[in-house]
Amino acid sequence: MNYSTLPDENQYIEYKKNRTRLSRDVWESIAAFANTEGGIIVLGIEEKKLDDKSQFIVSGVINPHKILDEFWSNADEILNVNTIQNKDVRIINVKSNTVIEITVPEAKVNQKPIRANGTPYIRKGAVDLKAKGEDLRLLLVNTATDLDTNVLHNYWIEDLDMDCINNYKQALTSREQYSNYKNLSTEEFLRKIGVIAKDYNGNGDYGITVGGLLFFGDNNAIIHKFPYFQLDYLDQSKPNVDRWLNRVSSVTDNLNIYSFYRETMMTIRSTVNNHFDLDSNMNRKDTSGAMIIALREALLNMLMHANYYEKEPLRAVANVNYYEFSNPGKMLVPVETFFTTNRTSSRNPIISKLFVQLGESERAGHGGEKIYESALVNNYRKPEIASNYEGTKLKIWKVDYADSFSGQVISERERSILKAIVSSDNQEMSHKEIEERVKLSRTKVDSSLKELMAKGTVIKIGNGRATKYGIQQTEEQLLALAQAMPNIIRRKLGREG
Repeated sequence: MNYSTLPDENQYIEYKKNRTRLSRDVWESIAAFANTEGGIIVLGIEEKKLDDKSQFIVSGVINPHKILDEFWSNADEILNVNTIQNKDVRIINVKSNTVIEITVPEAKVNQKPIRANGTPYIRKGAVDLKAKGEDLRLLLVNTATDLDTNVLHNYWIEDLDMDCINNYKQALTSREQYSNYKNLSTEEFLRKIGVIAKDYNGNGDYGITVGGLLFFGDNNAIIHKFPYFQLDYLDQSKPNVDRWLNRVSSVTDNLNIYSFYRETMMTIRSTVNNHFDLDSNMNRKDTSGAMIIALREALLNMLMHANYYEKEPLRAVANVNYYEFSNPGKMLVPVETFFTTNRTSSRNPIISKLFVQLGESERAGHGGEKIYESALVNNYRKPEIASNYEGTKLKIWKVDYADSFSGQVISERERSILKAIVSSDNQEMSHKEIEERVKLSRTKVDSSLKELMAKGTVIKIGNGRATKYGIQQTEEQLLALAQAMPNIIRRKLGREG
């Protein structure tokens, strides 16, 4: 953090005076950050009013080691789970003062909710709040990994869509490992696949599971239990067309998860360009297939990991330059590793199982890798993902980085420079290399690079003659690029060979 010009308090930064000892609200801030998205607490910062405006100044702490002794001796007693390690706490000298900087990591799913003196807190804006009512419910739901396993009372097979069940059974039993399910009765089949289960937490009777109802249910039966249930796919890929070109909706078409997925995948394929490249032997490579796999994984991710108890709809939208998938529910794996991890965690294990055993999803945990790999194969702008307590949004681009701006933010000259950098081997180029590639004078390239850096799309790397210019990328994109680098090198060697 830059202590010469302190930023205001916000979702991720909290200041405390705590000049001589720890205040009680330090623990509340730690619990709030740990329960949301993490943050930084700085001790030794005072808020003063200047011309009716708040201003933060470095006032310092006296005897920081004594304060830290107090911190460590009380942390395990006050917090039900302490996520802070030694490396997360630093003593920093700021001119003639000393401050203590505490980095609070977000707690893992199985650690939440974090409580301070028995009370859970959450962070909203620059305020720590007691998690109660709707906020507490949302905190607990977002950490649950069994949202769809409960057995429903008063629901039975007649509340399910038999056409969907028969279609699913035919597809499943065509796979060799499930061929012995072919002669099972409907009830036996539904028990085998987890749609019907024993109520272990109740009277022991058998019934339809939450996941089974959402996946195969008659839409009216679903709405009775989940009044805000809404799945939407909108094709808005033509900029001059009012509203949408095509729509698949559970509202207008009375769909469940399975029928929505099938209809959406058939519809979304028509929006994928039939793109291809040539390999080293001049044979055609179907790169549109990589995009279809990426879209399938994104749609499955949206459906498998959503919190169906929330009011917000699940929505997939095909835009002019990108696809966007959004659902209520915070991801259970860290955002920064989504494109690289081979771990997976689902809040809806039954819905996930129904898709996975059908062979519709990549092997566990590799969907994010396939989404990122599609961008590399097609030379498209890298995918982006964001997730918080309001929900999760995944954006998959179908154009390269330069074209993703559609002329609205950057000039054609700036676009040509971006194309040159993105298409270079390391996605980095010197000033001279850019001049030679785009056939522009040094002055024009210089002014365009300054504009691109001011807009945050290009970064300067190195100094002096070693200076190069590259593309600004998020942490998860950089991690994914590092993971994919061996494949990139192999493809490059294959072309050169």
